[in-house]
Amino acid sequence: MADSRSVLVVGLGRFGSAVATTLDSMGQDVLAVDKDPVLVNRWSSQIPTVQADMTDVIAVEQLNASDFDTAVVAIGDSVEASVITAGNLLDAGISDIWAKSVSKEHARILQRIGARHIVNAETDAGKRVGHLVSGNYLDYIELEGAYNVVKIHTPVHLIGYTIGDAKVLERYGITVVGIKSPGHEFEYGSRDLVMHRNDELIIMGKQDQIDNFIRG
Repeated sequence: MADSRSVLVVGLGRFGSAVATTLDSMGQDVLAVDKDPVLVNRWSSQIPTVQADMTDVIAVEQLNASDFDTAVVAIGDSVEASVITAGNLLDAGISDIWAKSVSKEHARILQRIGARHIVNAETDAGKRVGHLVSGNYLDYIELEGAYNVVKIHTPVHLIGYTIGDAKVLERYGITVVGIKSPGHEFEYGSRDLVMHRNDELIIMGKQDQIDNFIRG
């Protein structure tokens, strides 16, 4: 599992709350902020929350925003507030900014001011983004039902093993769909395929199985 990181989520609408609760459930150090006291009160029993207007530089300073590794700007009802907040967080020293955009123009402005990741997402993508922000996955697709498909780097405890020798399916319940090694073509996950360091693995399983597979 990737080391826990501190994540500031600004905006507790459907998208922001999905990102924040997903991060919290994965053991990440998350703080959710919204200027609306109703939303803050709604989520305060589930995740750490603070009421503040992050378009205000003083509020950013009071929250010690510079102490966070990553920020997610999940403001969707005001392009101006989104851009100002992203700019304030960048000025505070957070370089890893994920920002939700509601239009191409909005995305272009966010990119120009230095937001590293622009999410063109509706609310149902919040869970996926939460997993990506956590740093555990290169990509994440939630399937209908209990199963998910994720892209990860080879877990340290499996480097150098073939899929068969590692008993991936038997031990973890995980199916390795395929492997993409740097500089090589994608290969389907046969049992004699070796998992190297920095390989990208496409795997499918239930969320708890995926977590166990990554942890070892």
